[in-house]
Amino acid sequence: MSLVKVKEKRRVGAKASLFFLVLLSPLSLYANSLMYQSNYERTGVYDGYGPESEPVLAWKFDAGAPVVGAILVYDDAVYFSDFEGGVYALNKSDGTLLWEKDLGGQPSLQVTLNEDVVLVGRRFSRDDDESYLIALDRMTGEERWKFEPDDYSGIDAPTIYEGKVFLTSMLEHIFALDLLTGEELWRREIQGGSRQLLISENVLYFQDDSQSVLAMEPETGELKWSRTLSDGKENSFSTPAIDECFIYATLIEHDAASLIKLNKVSGEVEKSFGMEFPTMSSVSVYEGSVFWGDYASGDGGSGYMNAMDAGTGEFLWRVKTEGPINSSAAIAGDTVYFGSHDHYLYAVDRHGGDVKWRYETEAGIASSPSVVDGRVYFGSIDGHVYVLE
Repeated sequence: MSLVKVKEKRRVGAKASLFFLVLLSPLSLYANSLMYQSNYERTGVYDGYGPESEPVLAWKFDAGAPVVGAILVYDDAVYFSDFEGGVYALNKSDGTLLWEKDLGGQPSLQVTLNEDVVLVGRRFSRDDDESYLIALDRMTGEERWKFEPDDYSGIDAPTIYEGKVFLTSMLEHIFALDLLTGEELWRREIQGGSRQLLISENVLYFQDDSQSVLAMEPETGELKWSRTLSDGKENSFSTPAIDECFIYATLIEHDAASLIKLNKVSGEVEKSFGMEFPTMSSVSVYEGSVFWGDYASGDGGSGYMNAMDAGTGEFLWRVKTEGPINSSAAIAGDTVYFGSHDHYLYAVDRHGGDVKWRYETEAGIASSPSVVDGRVYFGSIDGHVYVLE
């Protein structure tokens, strides 16, 4: 089911719209999910375990519009946005509404939060050119501050680190802001892009629309190195991932894709592996294996979740679904969780690729799952947030 075919639903006072990030951090008695792909390195790896066998539905929430981003969890609350501009906070135990905020337009692909604020961008649209990053009080949803850039571009992909907010505009810049005030600290020109920023060992990394990978100093934005992966410009929406030594980035060229392995200190390309099919899924990495979803061109709209040996480039296993896979892999223990546009959320054995279970929704799943305290959280294009345990 496409986005345009999802029937319109409205909840009083909510015009829902957004996408959500993920991080796991022991900041409380509970595990938390604070940013897209679980951590600054965007590995997709979560502490603890999710449902191993056939799950039950703990609760679901009707946002009234597609939910395609990752779902965030902090202490006793769940945070997300939908495709039409609604930002929500829900009770973690039963999914009841705590607060909601209507941005009145399409939000950024991902949001982030800490113990004080929820950060979400608003993109310009065909109807208006209003674009900003807004900081909302995590407990009440009230506005703390708003950053409005002076370039005509949609704000996207906020990341909180060391008292600063790093974010991208879709067309021109990376910005660094003061977390408390929203004041601009520095900016760097880029070739556009709505992927996530990465941070490893106090270095800021980003892959832009020219498919160049940049390494920057977080305090000043000073460029440490830049590596251009291709002479051509093909749109890629895949965020890289970083392990102890390497960056794993995707390269899209003429309906083909490669996994590029770069030294994270020097930016030198170590290896390049063919991915067989194009991908819009971000890369996940764990214990020497790399995971991503794809869409099998010319194969009736199917897709594969892939596991590859990060050292040799050998495919370890592949799981075929009846729809493309834009959802990134969430890894918890020995299980890989991901959604497909065939309407199912999948749980797959990390080592052998055997399907442990799958859960059906009423539309495709582009949301990347979050795994927190034995539960898996995800959104569906059918307009609901689902929580399985």
